[in-house]
Amino acid sequence: MESTVFTNLRGSEGLLTFNFFCESLITSLHTLTHVMADEKLDVPEKIGDLADALGEMGSHLMDDYRAGSLDLGRFKNELLDFYDLNFTISDALAPVVANHDDLQYYYYIYMQGMYIFFPNMLEAFSADVDDENLTPFLNDLAEEFRSLANGR
Repeated sequence: MESTVFTNLRGSEGLLTFNFFCESLITSLHTLTHVMADEKLDVPEKIGDLADALGEMGSHLMDDYRAGSLDLGRFKNELLDFYDLNFTISDALAPVVANHDDLQYYYYIYMQGMYIFFPNMLEAFSADVDDENLTPFLNDLAEEFRSLANGR
């Protein structure tokens, strides 16, 4: 594919979907870290990087939608980096959560958001972009995501 920048936008579903998930993920992550602090458990060092990554992706998406030109190549890289970081942090959290029943609820709420974030973003971009090259791009992104997830 020659370009991963799409300009035939039909709407702003991608931006709205991202913002919804961003708020939900950050709130659930915030709650999880507070419960861990209340239990005097160590919070993984890089957990704050997740919120930073979401903030950076959101800022780029906001700029893209304002300009009417969606750089999904950049978003793909940011999204895969975000999930790679999330998988690393999740690996660190899993043994702690397994030994604390009160943390499991908050951890599973956060992880449920992570599971449904990816396919919902792909669907939202499909609603926004009027370009025949979008489907192959999204298929490639999904394949790269599966490879990343299966590598865990």
